[in-house]
Amino acid sequence: MAIEIKPISAYADYKAAEQVQADVLGFGPLDVVPYQILQSFAQSGGAVIGAFDSSALIGVVMGYTGLLPDGAPYHRSQRMAVLPSYRGQGVGAALKHAQADVARSRGLRLMCWTFDPLRALNAHLNLHKLGAVSRRYIPDAYYASSSPRDAGAPIDRLWVEWDLALRESRERPAYPLPPSPVKAIRLLGDQPSEPDLSSNEPVVVIQIPPNIDAVRAQGADRLLEWRMATRAAFERYVSDGYIVVDYLREQGYILVKA
Repeated sequence: MAIEIKPISAYADYKAAEQVQADVLGFGPLDVVPYQILQSFAQSGGAVIGAFDSSALIGVVMGYTGLLPDGAPYHRSQRMAVLPSYRGQGVGAALKHAQADVARSRGLRLMCWTFDPLRALNAHLNLHKLGAVSRRYIPDAYYASSSPRDAGAPIDRLWVEWDLALRESRERPAYPLPPSPVKAIRLLGDQPSEPDLSSNEPVVVIQIPPNIDAVRAQGADRLLEWRMATRAAFERYVSDGYIVVDYLREQGYILVKA
């Protein structure tokens, strides 16, 4: 299977990008980024990039130029969606790298975006494969969503920063784990442990379920339980200067004291 990664420019592909968002994220019409806005992104120095299997759009990523509070420009990656049957094949990473190339071509040095910290696949891609880091946890990042994936709990997000000078995650600094790192949240079956908010060790781990959708299928209260436990842990450690530097499937989130 040869997947082609290329900018979107045709009306039919913009409309297909709307449908991919709806299919992957469960969004209703009001939460999908519509083709008019996508076209504006593309025509205004932003990026709207598709992954194609033959002529069929199977993934999309989109973004635009933003300004940090200090006025420094960066590329804001707004949304990415890849059809479930194509996950685990490197499509998401390829889309992000293509988007990073667009940002570099505009002279930008930083790309930022948000993601749900309870989604392990996203965490592994963003932090481990791409090499982004997070210094900011955003509670109630969005007031509401039409996606069933967010139903039953506040919509919290991690804000990640990707240094575009790093083309490969292996170029980033190494963060060795101690033999027995402190686990601020431990995975107890499919439930979170009581958060340990007392550590001042240089490295702290936060564990999450490998598949939060399977946990949520047991009831919205399970999603809420995980949201509030991880919110407490992330807020405490990030506010104290810890940086989220990696996500390892065998361990969880790796937070290092700056």
